[in-house]
Amino acid sequence: MNMMQEFLNLMGNEAVIEIMVNEDGAVYVERSGQSFVEKTSLTLNDQERLEALKTVAGSAALTPQRPYADLVGKDGSRIHAMTAPIVKSLVLTVRKRPHNRPSIEEMVGFKTLSPACANFLVYAVQLRKNIMICGGTSSGKTTLLNALAAYLPQQERILVLEDTPELTLPQPHVMYLRTRISDQNGLPDITLRELVINTLRMRPDRLIIGECRGPEAADMLGAMNVGQDGLLTTLHASSSREVLTRLETLVLMAGLDMPLKAVRSQISTAIDLVVFMSRLADGKRRVISVVEVTGMELDNITLSELFSADVRKSPEGLSVSLKSTGLRPKFYDQLRSQGFEPPMNFFENS
Repeated sequence: MNMMQEFLNLMGNEAVIEIMVNEDGAVYVERSGQSFVEKTSLTLNDQERLEALKTVAGSAALTPQRPYADLVGKDGSRIHAMTAPIVKSLVLTVRKRPHNRPSIEEMVGFKTLSPACANFLVYAVQLRKNIMICGGTSSGKTTLLNALAAYLPQQERILVLEDTPELTLPQPHVMYLRTRISDQNGLPDITLRELVINTLRMRPDRLIIGECRGPEAADMLGAMNVGQDGLLTTLHASSSREVLTRLETLVLMAGLDMPLKAVRSQISTAIDLVVFMSRLADGKRRVISVVEVTGMELDNITLSELFSADVRKSPEGLSVSLKSTGLRPKFYDQLRSQGFEPPMNFFENS
């Protein structure tokens, strides 16, 4: 079996979720459920790496002026390519697109989150709450986002904004918009911020932003503060509190002349819930915390933790118990003032 065929076999192996080809040609993989990267026996020379890139992604023009590229594979995989002068030789990183993303029910079955927490998040989505899902790389943020988005009403007009196509929704009225990096033909960049600005003129019922990572955060918060509710997005962060700090930084990147207190005020009125996910030492992805953003106290944003995970070591490995903290959402008071009695069973720990 030749090297290219072995590489294609890795691409077709559903247990392999990420493939890394280094500048020396060594190939490493990450398999589902593992907490480590595994070196394979496969080694690709310069020509084989170029052929691999062309096979999985079509043509990719890397030049000394732009020696890197984010590409979409023919199977929907996310491919990052980098070449000289940044590195000695072509380096590839392939994040494979899952054939089937799990539903909320399946994620409960995998113990990614508890049934009560899952039902509460679905309820919050249907109430049009603005939800940010945060966590580190490969912590399961996009998977949870996709699962929650499946509960958006069928009659809504949904706009999905992404750098790389990763989300697939079952609703009939969905539009997928993608950013673009300028290429050798002189076509300009199309940034996520430009997409956010344009979609607000397209009469969306819901906006889903695959990942908030730049100055588009300012326009996103502005939209939520003028009535564009029910937004879902993800953001890289190491805790629920750090999400707010990162958002502040991203908003300031937009170049707006706003004092920090005004930025925090916008965040506190725009974001309703923050879901923090983590990839634990055993390689499994878990929801660790669900936090409600409750407002401002002096110059600080106040939070209320609704669900919290207790992570302990056991003879069988890590034991994770996600339970209600006993606190009730502040927005429940708003529902009662409008004549609704919200369900309380989400917060009853067995």
